[in-house]
Amino acid sequence: MIAFQVKAEAQWCCEQCRRPCRCPGESVEDFLKRCQPWQRSFTPVEYQAAPRRWLLTVAHLDQRPENCERENLKALCVGCHLRHDRQFRNKQQHLKREWFGQMNWLVLDER
Repeated sequence: MIAFQVKAEAQWCCEQCRRPCRCPGESVEDFLKRCQPWQRSFTPVEYQAAPRRWLLTVAHLDQRPENCERENLKALCVGCHLRHDRQFRNKQQHLKREWFGQMNWLVLDER
């Protein structure tokens, strides 16, 4: 319910890059018409080749899913959401490797 509200408030466009995204139940034809002001050359073939690129998601800006305060949520297309999360994923990956001892060889090689 909260995610739908965030997306509707963003008018089903990414709040980062302004890419229009397809609404649930919206026909491909209606979606393509809505995309015309954004990208005149957008075609059904482009949409069908990668429909997930036109999916709107909701990001937790602080990376805490339990924090559903409106100011912590942002409607992002899949690409922008991945870019937003990248910095956090890299840090988590490093910490996980460190935790499981996979980073120890780096320390030993430096001695």
